[in-house]
Amino acid sequence: MSARILIIDDEESIRFTFERFLRTAGYIVTTAGSFSEALARINEMSFEVVFADIILGDGTGIDILREIKARGLSCPVIMVTGDPGVETAGESIRLGAFDYIPKPINQDALLHATRTALKYKTVNEEKERYRINLEAIFRSVRDAIITVDRESVVIELNETAMTMCGYSRDDIGKPFDSLPRFAVGDARRFFGRPSRVEPLSRQTVSSAAPTRVQERSSA
Repeated sequence: MSARILIIDDEESIRFTFERFLRTAGYIVTTAGSFSEALARINEMSFEVVFADIILGDGTGIDILREIKARGLSCPVIMVTGDPGVETAGESIRLGAFDYIPKPINQDALLHATRTALKYKTVNEEKERYRINLEAIFRSVRDAIITVDRESVVIELNETAMTMCGYSRDDIGKPFDSLPRFAVGDARRFFGRPSRVEPLSRQTVSSAAPTRVQERSSA
């Protein structure tokens, strides 16, 4: 399905030009000429990317950005202005704007900014799905689970890992190989025989991979 883009600008010619460029590229485009109209559009539907002019008749693009962030919406917001300034650019980026581009904007620059923002949104949504799935795994299993990144640095561990292996939240950020190995005596308290920490399959949508304590038959 084509991405839905919201264009917010008080200049009709800008709205018309942006809409034409984006529709030609296959995007679904909605426009708003004021702060209040933009809020109405955001209330009506969701958008993948928002372009917002800094200066609007009844508000500012910064106000739009604040509203989108306050609602927890994941759409990247690209600020647009004909009078760029370091202070305004800095404030918008500090508040979470994806990018800040000055007018005039040609077709190539507009489409490039759109593609980049959409790619960013897709990657972030994949990471969020992975995080939610990982949290569900952590809550639902009784194994000790430790997740590491591609460099085998610990990025998360569940309560069972802390209880069973003696690890703590302070171990997050440390190389997995630097953690003390699960002692045989401790393992026998849980299983009656030795256990070990092994990496699980890395077939995930993220670079992180879970590791868990698994039982091992004694010789």
